Amino acid sequence: MIDDGMTMRTAAAAAEDFRMPPGVVRVWYADLAGLSMQCGALRALLSDDEIERADRFLMKRLTERFILRRGLLRLLLGRLTGRDPGGLRFDYGSHGKPSLAGGPFFNLADSEESLAIAVSADGPVGADIERLRPIESGEGIAERFFHDIERAALKALPPDRRDEGFLLAWTRKEAFIKAAGVGLSMPLDQFAVEVAPGAPPAVLAIDDRLRADVGTPEEWSLFDRRILPGTIAAVAVRATGRTVETRVVGEGLFG
Repeated sequence: MIDDGMTMRTAAAAAEDFRMPPGVVRVWYADLAGLSMQCGALRALLSDDEIERADRFLMKRLTERFILRRGLLRLLLGRLTGRDPGGLRFDYGSHGKPSLAGGPFFNLADSEESLAIAVSADGPVGADIERLRPIESGEGIAERFFHDIERAALKALPPDRRDEGFLLAWTRKEAFIKAAGVGLSMPLDQFAVEVAPGAPPAVLAIDDRLRADVGTPEEWSLFDRRILPGTIAAVAVRATGRTVETRVVGEGLFG
């Protein structure tokens, strides 16, 4: 597993940032609160059905957040493909996950104002991002839904690290499910990820019931990122030897 993702650059960097070489997963991060002034320009890129979805929200901030998420996705994919962002047409699979004919592969995740968009030229990718925070019901959720390996590992953590361990498990499991592409209804207790803070992220176990669909743990790579303040993010790919790079969206993306 190759990983140089601790080196960050803004999206205003050189044009090679928008060329996706083989073997690279690139993740763009954005603080939506700092991009609110772009809401009008990004709304103009959305399709009619996306605008309809945005306007269904009863709260203005949720409408704006949706517009920023989808608009940034379109703008980024437009730069990566050399196509008109407003003219992109997404395909939606049986589980509702959007894709773009001809690639690249991508996945979007958000937590309040924090956004992550993972892109790969080589195959499906999954991403998740969460705010680091106390999880009042974490122990109960883990007991009810997590794999035996994860439950035991969380109980073994010092009490002051269990919230972090829970969020490591949650983001990694979510990223894995999204990369697997078999739907968010995948049982969380049929696969296990590393949950201990400081330990290398990894898929530890996949039950036989899932292996026909998602393969074995050895086929998977997981990565963690703490790029935006107060957040943790995970990236999953069904491959080995990938390089993960990170970028932070800046005004240069709009140039």
